[in-house]
Amino acid sequence: MLDLQIGDGINGFSVLRKVPLEELSGDLIEMRHQKTGLSLAWVRRKEENKTFGIAFETLPENDTGVFHILEHSVLCGSYRYPVKEPFVELLKNSLNTFLNAMTFPDKTFYPISTRNEKDFMNLSRVYLDAVFHPAIYRNPSIFRQEGWHYTGDLKHPAVDSPESALHYEGVVYNKMRGAFADPDEIMENEINRALFPDTPYAFVSGGDPAKIPDLTYEQFLDYHKRFYAPSNAYVILDGNVPMEEFLKMLDREFLSGFENTGRVPYPHLQKPVDGGIREIPYEVGKEEGISKRYRMAFGRVIGTFRDREKLEAAEVLADVLAGSNQSYLPALILGKGLAEDVSVRIADGVNQPYLKIEVKNMKAEDAEEIKGLIFDELRRLSEEGISRNRLEAALSNEEFALRERDYGTYPEGLLFGIEILESWLYGGKPEQNLEVGDLFKNLRSMMNEGYFEQLIRECILENPHRAEIRLCPSKELGEERREEERKRIQERVSSWSEKDRKEIEAENRDRLKWQEQEDSPEELSKIPHLAIQDLDPEPEHFPEEKSECFGGVLLRHRLTTSGIVYVSVYLPAAGYSEEELSRLSFVSSLLGKVRTRETSSEELQIRIQRTFGNFSANVSVYGKDNQRDAASVYLQVSVSYLKENEEEAVCLLSEILFETEFTEEEEMRNLLKQALERQKQSFIMAGHALGVSRIHAMFTAAGAAQEALQGLAYYRWMKNADRKWSGKIPDAFSPLLRDILSEANPVLSVTADAEYSEKGVLRILEEIESYRREHQMDRTVRFADIQPAGISREGILIPADISFAEAGQYLPDFGSGFSGTMRLSCRIQSLAYLWNQIRVQGGAYGTGMQVRPSGLLAAYSYRDPNGADSIHVYQESGAFLKTFLQGFPDLTGFIIGAVSDQTPLLSPRLK
Repeated sequence: MLDLQIGDGINGFSVLRKVPLEELSGDLIEMRHQKTGLSLAWVRRKEENKTFGIAFETLPENDTGVFHILEHSVLCGSYRYPVKEPFVELLKNSLNTFLNAMTFPDKTFYPISTRNEKDFMNLSRVYLDAVFHPAIYRNPSIFRQEGWHYTGDLKHPAVDSPESALHYEGVVYNKMRGAFADPDEIMENEINRALFPDTPYAFVSGGDPAKIPDLTYEQFLDYHKRFYAPSNAYVILDGNVPMEEFLKMLDREFLSGFENTGRVPYPHLQKPVDGGIREIPYEVGKEEGISKRYRMAFGRVIGTFRDREKLEAAEVLADVLAGSNQSYLPALILGKGLAEDVSVRIADGVNQPYLKIEVKNMKAEDAEEIKGLIFDELRRLSEEGISRNRLEAALSNEEFALRERDYGTYPEGLLFGIEILESWLYGGKPEQNLEVGDLFKNLRSMMNEGYFEQLIRECILENPHRAEIRLCPSKELGEERREEERKRIQERVSSWSEKDRKEIEAENRDRLKWQEQEDSPEELSKIPHLAIQDLDPEPEHFPEEKSECFGGVLLRHRLTTSGIVYVSVYLPAAGYSEEELSRLSFVSSLLGKVRTRETSSEELQIRIQRTFGNFSANVSVYGKDNQRDAASVYLQVSVSYLKENEEEAVCLLSEILFETEFTEEEEMRNLLKQALERQKQSFIMAGHALGVSRIHAMFTAAGAAQEALQGLAYYRWMKNADRKWSGKIPDAFSPLLRDILSEANPVLSVTADAEYSEKGVLRILEEIESYRREHQMDRTVRFADIQPAGISREGILIPADISFAEAGQYLPDFGSGFSGTMRLSCRIQSLAYLWNQIRVQGGAYGTGMQVRPSGLLAAYSYRDPNGADSIHVYQESGAFLKTFLQGFPDLTGFIIGAVSDQTPLLSPRLK
């Protein structure tokens, strides 16, 4: 790797700082472009996966969502790459491990990541040309497609007629219509308005659907000119990148044509304000009761981005106050039956982070009582003290997470980039948030000096920078909102001259013509491509050793885990009915949350946090490729811990498995209500996943089992259990878990460093075998096998102004099935057909086609204004594919993209 020192000059850049990063085994090099002032930070370390990102400080001045629309629009063609959708071409033709863009309240970030050096340079070039030389200046149809446009009968705009009603559409507009169906989103927006009335944070950076149509094309271009200048840009690099080649490209191909226009000022600090009490309506379904659907939140600004120690302490305090139902505030409010959920969250990543205490699903008349109870409890804790056991457990768990850095399939460089921006953007040091250092050592020292009690007083009780928001449920809000939109459109229509109408008609014709036209071969050839020979011919092989012991199977994975041990126990659950699987799914969610024979639920939470990095329990389903009736169901319990804590970890895992008691009826019902609420919101916000799940259940046993465990069938089971709750329901939990533990052939998966000995954790298999022998005679013999639900057509109503549309079939019924060829086919359909028909022309935020190992083929749309039309598009997909392939197109890019999909970044835990 290129070694740079402070004061070095290279390809138009000067090295300003070099900071060692011991925890990352590298260093951070901060640079500045001499001509434009562009800032660059490189996390220089031996990491094969290479990440590039460019960010701009983007400060909203209204609710039109201009920066969200810009985020989309600049990726719709540029000067050097004049195709309609360079972003889609990159999805087709790259080995990226991450490719996207994201809008934050005060910044917009364009990151890419890949293991391949050639791919890294290709992706970086396309993104740099997109942000600095976008096609938006010569093609206003991009703005109208991604932002908003009129659709409907412009000649006879009868706004009260469904057949010809003139209305708005646009990709971002439709996305935000869906977002505004989420009460969590509404709450965040309103807290920001109340706490930061004089700053950019008062505005909805994603855009308010009622305000998006106020944005003009001219204003849109002006925002790009002001905020997307190199002088206002931050470039972030991570890993073993070809630094000299990259800097040369960045300087000569992009920055040399710009001057230093100065950086946009940092978002200024909001002076403390009392935002008072604000009541805001939110939409609920027509069939829902509203008496106990009120929400209330208290917001407190707790410092600035520079206060890292304080912010981390606030995260720990939030966990102690409301991390589980046994924590101080939930135990108090839920224990009195006044609400269904209480949470405390820290909103950071902005100039002035804030703390939010939120109470969900309460009665309006109980608001003052709940408020009094919460603040009385906070005063008591500040005076009498917080449990040191709880604080130490929360500190241990938070430290484990920060040091583990397990980001799942997301590149580390992506998260590092966001962490860098959360300081650098406001004038802080880019490395501020990258290492843990002595942070927790200091917090533990201050814990014994009353620091956390003082934090309650300073951040919550005596804080003058405050606001209170109450969300009021409304069954009429949706129609009221639609009526307001009709009136706004009517007012605009009434002011049009004939010239105005013809101009809008011409704009729509231009947009449709552009959307329907195909990119020429010459234009497509300008997008940089990889070749098949750029692929590694061998997939990554994960080490696995398999052995049998104590009547079960041990799977041992020797990977570099930095002293962390990952353990998963799989217990077969064969022969259960749909109703029993739903019950088992809920039982699994209770493990680790309700008491054991020896430990109260409150003390159990403390022990779990002190012992495990992570604890989870769920029920998983495994089918067999292209087999309709194959479904293996397992209760899966997974933990991670430091190897020096193994004795306590194994004892605690064993206690949870064998000694959990389902006797706390009130606690279990509270958990049921919370799970119901989460499930309902997931249907509203991710209806495409629900639709595909329903289709999968129609055709396969594995899909039917999954529906019973996580889908609409499970939701209905929970609703019924809540409605009919009595002692009989939890009475069935213990026998069900006993039967699962009595099943033969458990599997134990252990992932750890090569030198780790798994002898200690093998005790789990030994205890399961002993338990099975003890209870074998009591086990109920089961014969039920879950079956596919059968084909049907369904409509599921949700309280939102946007829809999701799904359709599917079972390929083995047609002599085909799951295969690499079908994966390739789905990729072609998704990117060469559905994207243009449903997203570009139809205005949906997302769409795609997928094939599952079971043999299910399914197409979906996401936040779709024209769901019925999308179903018709799916029905023509076969005809499209046949025509597409008749031209013998070059499929290299699709093949490379399909391979990329199958080779994601995986943490040791996921491997």
